[in-house]
Amino acid sequence: MKSKSFLAAAMLLLIPSLAFARPKDSANVKLDQAVTVAGAHIAPGNYKVTWNGSGPATTVWFAEDNKAVATIPATVANNPNSEQSILTTTNGDGTAVLQAINLKKVTIQFGNAGTSTGN
Repeated sequence: MKSKSFLAAAMLLLIPSLAFARPKDSANVKLDQAVTVAGAHIAPGNYKVTWNGSGPATTVWFAEDNKAVATIPATVANNPNSEQSILTTTNGDGTAVLQAINLKKVTIQFGNAGTSTGN
């Protein structure tokens, strides 16, 4: 009887925490050129970009072949015009700097501050 009570209590505690767990959002992005974002250098290629939530304190992960390439602070907001694009600027030395990724429903804007790169 005790084991059934313990199991029922554990389920009651687990269910609310699952209800508040928010799945991570993600998109596949193709970079046609090497870019720098928040100090991280990202080579051309196909990446899975993942983020959790929205607002100015969102972390965005870039992964290639299921391997983390970079973790970048960003702002995630609604994309009012639903246009998909990758916005870059060019530094004086010719390097491309990733400013934003516009997806159908969200815009990910990078402040190009500090970064953490994956190994």
